[in-house]
Amino acid sequence: MLFIRPEELKKGMRLARPVYNGKGVLLYDINTKLTRQGLEGIKNFGLLGVYVLEPAEPAPVLSADDMEFERFQAMAVFKLKDEMADMIAGNGVTDIQKMAEDIIRKFGRENAKINFLKGIRSPEDYGYKHSLNVAILCAIISTNMHMSYMEQVNVVTAALIHEIGRIMIPEKILKKGGDLSEEDEYTINKCEIEGNELIQQDYNIPSITRIIVAQNFKFISGKGVEKQRVLDGTKVLRVADVFDTLTAMNVGMEPYSDVVAVKYLISDSDKFDEKAVGALLKGINVLNPGVCIELTNGEKGLVIKENSENIMKPIVLSFKNNKIYDLSHQEEGKKIEISDVMKTMDERIRMDWNEIEEKFKEAQKRLQDEEDKE
Repeated sequence: MLFIRPEELKKGMRLARPVYNGKGVLLYDINTKLTRQGLEGIKNFGLLGVYVLEPAEPAPVLSADDMEFERFQAMAVFKLKDEMADMIAGNGVTDIQKMAEDIIRKFGRENAKINFLKGIRSPEDYGYKHSLNVAILCAIISTNMHMSYMEQVNVVTAALIHEIGRIMIPEKILKKGGDLSEEDEYTINKCEIEGNELIQQDYNIPSITRIIVAQNFKFISGKGVEKQRVLDGTKVLRVADVFDTLTAMNVGMEPYSDVVAVKYLISDSDKFDEKAVGALLKGINVLNPGVCIELTNGEKGLVIKENSENIMKPIVLSFKNNKIYDLSHQEEGKKIEISDVMKTMDERIRMDWNEIEEKFKEAQKRLQDEEDKE
């Protein structure tokens, strides 16, 4: 599976993920071959790009739950846009807490893992889709941490509104990606501060929710919060926020795999609460059977059994020699770890056709020069 930007899409490429519009209507299904009309449609839809299948790669099978998850995301983003528009206009929030409760009912299921699918985002809708995904993750984490219902409502509501500052950034700046001027940086910083202030001034938002957003904002701003004062809801939001940021397709940044993102969260227990990270891993599939991975010894393999005690140490079948590695039982000094998921299932050498054409022209010119000399 490869992520291809709109300008690089070609007729005949097959989609690896479904594409929905904001009303939950399926525009393009998995394995759809792109036509000229389809190419134009995707370009006009304003996406950063789409996931496509490699030539020899079979189409993935999405369960009914997976399809419903993607459809829910598409519809919920529209509702969130309306809520944020009202808030920015000074009308306050109306249904944001009800939306949080809906998310908890749908995703706050203990002992039930989901495939956490990251939708493709345009610069204009990144803030909404990020906030929604973070809210879903917060519902999952808070449930597995056995938080009270009101604690869950507070943190999921905080997740839904915590990116309002980004939503206030002018679209012309968002579309620039990383090519920002000092004036652009100033505008972004100003919008983020104003967004946080807007949340703190809206007394329709519960006080605990506002505290969670304020503490999270301090972390993002690099100011930090004293450990003894950090709310559990803030710890949950920090883990969910960073995990989605790392694994989503962002402007100017390629996404990290779930495996690399989890390793990052685990590596810094001072910033990311261990219980919250553990609760995240109880609720989403990361290294479940069927996932193809790369090992630190250079081999590639297939996860054949998940390790519920330590998600990063499953049982793996090596593609090289069919050897089975139980990563939870290894001698000290001979430890093999998972470095990442396999980036591609296609092991053929990738060629840059433009570079090949240039080399061909150079070779032709050399031959012509030699003939002229003779």
